[in-house]
Amino acid sequence: MGLFKDTPPSEHPDYTQLRFMAAGSPSWWKQNRHKVLAVGGLLVGFWLAGHHDAAPDTGVPAATCNAVR
Repeated sequence: MGLFKDTPPSEHPDYTQLRFMAAGSPSWWKQNRHKVLAVGGLLVGFWLAGHHDAAPDTGVPAATCNAVR
């Protein structure tokens, strides 16, 4: 089937003493960063919206139309 024989896997001599460790609990930042970034994004959005003018002030009054049909 190929150049190599199918042999069962054997343990590597350098890695037979490895032990798995349980993961530690995540820090406060990792647990709550989505909340902090969401609140920060909302605050920046409100700040930007408060500094946005609806229409630029050109100093010329708006034209009116009093035509009657």
